[in-house]
Amino acid sequence: MMKKLWMFGLSLALGVCMSQAARQMEWLNRGLVAVKTGGGIFLSWRVLGTEGSETGFNLYRDGEKIASLSGTQASNYTDAKGTTSNRYSVKAVINGKELASDDAVPVWGEQFLTVNLDRPAGGSDYTYSPNDIAVGDVDGDGEFELVLKWDPSNSKDNSQKGKTGNVIIDCYKMSGKKLWRIDLGVNIRAGAHYTQMLVGDYDGDGKAELAVKTAPGTKDASGKYLSKGAAANAAHTSDYRNSSGYILTGDEYLTVFNGETGLEMATVAYNPGRGTVKNWGDSYGNRVDRFLATNAYLDGKKPSMVFQRGYYTRMALTAYDWDGKSLTQRWYHNSATSGKECYGQGNHNLSSGDVDGDGFDEIMQGNCAIDHDGKFMYRVGYGHGDAIHFGDLDPDNDGLEVWQVHEEKPYGYNLHDARTGKVLFYETSSGDNGRGVAGDVDSNSRGHELWSAANWNTYTAKGKIWKADKRPAYNFRIYWDGDLLDELLDNTTISKWDHAKQQSNTLFQMQGNSCNTTKATPNFSGDILGDWREEVILHDGASKLYIYTTTAPTEHRMYTLAHDPVYRNGMSWQNTAYNQPPHLGFWLYGNKGKFPKPDIVLIGDNTPKAAAIVKQGAGSSSQVIVKGDSIVPFTFAIQHADGANVDGLPAGVTAVWNATTSSLYFSGTPVVEGEFTYTITTKGGNADFGEATRNGKFTILSVVESGPAPLMVRSDIEAAVPTDAKGAFADNHENFRGTGFYDFENSLDSYGIYHLVSPKEYKNATMVLRYAHGKTDTRRIMVKMNEDLVGSLTFKPTADWDTWDSVSVGVSLQKGLNVLYLKSLEEAGAPNIDQIGFDVEGVVLFEDSTQLSAIDTLSAEVAGDSSGTTGLTRGDYTAEDDFAGNIRIAAGIHLNLADCTLIARESGYAQVDFFDMTGLQVARLARNVPAGASDLSREIRALPEGVYMVRVKFNGRTMQNAVQVRVER
Repeated sequence: MMKKLWMFGLSLALGVCMSQAARQMEWLNRGLVAVKTGGGIFLSWRVLGTEGSETGFNLYRDGEKIASLSGTQASNYTDAKGTTSNRYSVKAVINGKELASDDAVPVWGEQFLTVNLDRPAGGSDYTYSPNDIAVGDVDGDGEFELVLKWDPSNSKDNSQKGKTGNVIIDCYKMSGKKLWRIDLGVNIRAGAHYTQMLVGDYDGDGKAELAVKTAPGTKDASGKYLSKGAAANAAHTSDYRNSSGYILTGDEYLTVFNGETGLEMATVAYNPGRGTVKNWGDSYGNRVDRFLATNAYLDGKKPSMVFQRGYYTRMALTAYDWDGKSLTQRWYHNSATSGKECYGQGNHNLSSGDVDGDGFDEIMQGNCAIDHDGKFMYRVGYGHGDAIHFGDLDPDNDGLEVWQVHEEKPYGYNLHDARTGKVLFYETSSGDNGRGVAGDVDSNSRGHELWSAANWNTYTAKGKIWKADKRPAYNFRIYWDGDLLDELLDNTTISKWDHAKQQSNTLFQMQGNSCNTTKATPNFSGDILGDWREEVILHDGASKLYIYTTTAPTEHRMYTLAHDPVYRNGMSWQNTAYNQPPHLGFWLYGNKGKFPKPDIVLIGDNTPKAAAIVKQGAGSSSQVIVKGDSIVPFTFAIQHADGANVDGLPAGVTAVWNATTSSLYFSGTPVVEGEFTYTITTKGGNADFGEATRNGKFTILSVVESGPAPLMVRSDIEAAVPTDAKGAFADNHENFRGTGFYDFENSLDSYGIYHLVSPKEYKNATMVLRYAHGKTDTRRIMVKMNEDLVGSLTFKPTADWDTWDSVSVGVSLQKGLNVLYLKSLEEAGAPNIDQIGFDVEGVVLFEDSTQLSAIDTLSAEVAGDSSGTTGLTRGDYTAEDDFAGNIRIAAGIHLNLADCTLIARESGYAQVDFFDMTGLQVARLARNVPAGASDLSREIRALPEGVYMVRVKFNGRTMQNAVQVRVER
């Protein structure tokens, strides 16, 4: 239930502020595989992320149709009459129209495809073996090519001395055809932390490029040294290796190579630059050359390249764009001050994805995050870690999460909210925790299960021990069999967790070798062929790759994982440093049959022409405005259609078709109020199939005048910590009544969402907002209570930020849960909000579901489990509890004083609430506290004798439902 409520709140917040455009993704062919099995020939093929139930398929054996599958059936089939001599093809049938097929494919005689490689010649003391792989469609034929890094046998960890062989990069078709070879030269050291390959279609021409760090001595596929830009006058014959094999002098470059030919297209000076070596954490050359990289949709439309240097101490990241002509720097982020921003919070890997719903990708770097514009987002503060898993790990926490294992004691591991950095749970460890996995391996536990090398326990997404002293393998997760749960890939074994027997069972044993010594990771794992299940690539140690695919039937139809934005980014960064598997941006098991459709457009010459509606430029397609104000104009481009119909616009808003530019221009001034969802539908044109539709929304507010203040505020709620927000707790001004106030972010899309519980229905309640506004302008806030759009409420200036005033407005409260949504209507943000009051009794902040299940007996909502009471005497009336080792509290009420002593293991925001047995909050103590002991107290009104309850939250986590405190007079 909580997930549903949280999703409602956040969807409101995001729906009014996003100005998103569809992301460009590569067009892919059907990726049909035909594999000999004991029951015939197993066929599996790809559904694209743009396709829905209108797309069915016809299957052909040697040109003869053998099956037709509807648009709801899974994209796999077993041909019981097939043999290894047959050839197969698949044709899409869209709205009854059969399209042309890809070339027919032969049958694999085994469950793997062998790709023969051209092994480079080694040196006197080393040989080469196939190492990490990045994938991309470099020639625009709809097939992933393999960009392979060759690893010399004398490659080094950064901590090890010694010279290495050159790093060689090849590109192969899956047929084994080599397209090109690049030699990075003697001035690029070989090892897992040095060369990070990024492959992506950065200029949107339908063909992927390769971006990689280079140096003097690098040769492109022509066999010639780099010659463009920063490398035009390079000393290519210089050897900058010192006696220990480290390269701490000489130029550093970033080069973009043509993905189809391997030729240099542009070279610039590499940023983040080396600078002073010791500033990265040591002086001998280990930490200065710790590199990471990922693709990220920083503009929401096409991928950018993000390259990182350093993570133990100083951390710097630079984003680059390639437009087909120029390689330009988008932004540069440098966390170089100890204790600030991302300094010391980095990992041996990174991830990227849209975590705040603005349509642009952020960079997840261990215990911190960087926004899409290169600005610092948050710092968890737990220090350096090994590797992260990033996805929708806890479906009940809105958005995406990060599972982080730590190398620095005492922090063992944590699960934190990817948008805010809020720690959802964590445990300590006595040493380096070097491995961890997040995988949804058991349907009996909601969301993903989490485990690490710190102990033998496996945890639920809520931090509860799911299996004590039982943990699966901690390496890669993978989709392999026919269900929607994760299987596990470790070295050359794929296993399935057996919940009943509490053990892992081997599903499939592969021949070949893994990579990266003890890490035992595949050359690559991801969805590159067939249906949505994932492939595994291993090697023979010399000159062969083995591409394994599943032959397990599945009843679940799902588009290719490569068209999920979070997963596709994961495919780009998988090869970097400590390789980790990609995750989806949604919970697969929990979305059975209703998988979210990605907002993407496919790029490539072979892409079937589909009608499309693509957002362009500024202005959101969903806006909240006041009646009488003009909307922010915006435009949709209409592709492969002669025009479009628009239905559902509010009076005063128009959509004008421009035939020259094939676009719709929206503008106007609404003259009615309400919520209007409009629909755009294409018509006519040269599309190969179907029509396109797209929705938007206008929320038109009436201006509501503040009414007279009620004679008595019977329910007073501190507003400092909303349920969800784009803003922050603050206490940097005077005269607020509680522990602080809520400070809206200074932006048009800032908001605060409060989940409230009312003991009964109040159709005509008055809500009072106590605020401070120290500027001279007038601020407006949209007020929405549940589905009731109250309107635009005006806040006049107060004398300064220390002076508080109130506005009031009529609202309707329903019995049980209520969702109050306050959203800024100004670019400058909204006033500070201190308290939310009501002229009716019993309205409180929502804390947990017991409030709803026991709404008529509110004492049950706050009583909780008082078994932790120890009877420690402090004054006369006190209670003590130890909340799972995180924070120790002694709390009491004495005469007109509520007070407590907290002993916290870490610094953070503590909130201690006192309730009477009717559920009425009688006091709150809250503020930021340091690690160690802190005293909190405040004067309260004299309370009658009886039992009172204490609820403690620390850093947003409810540490205990309730502890009893007795007051006697």
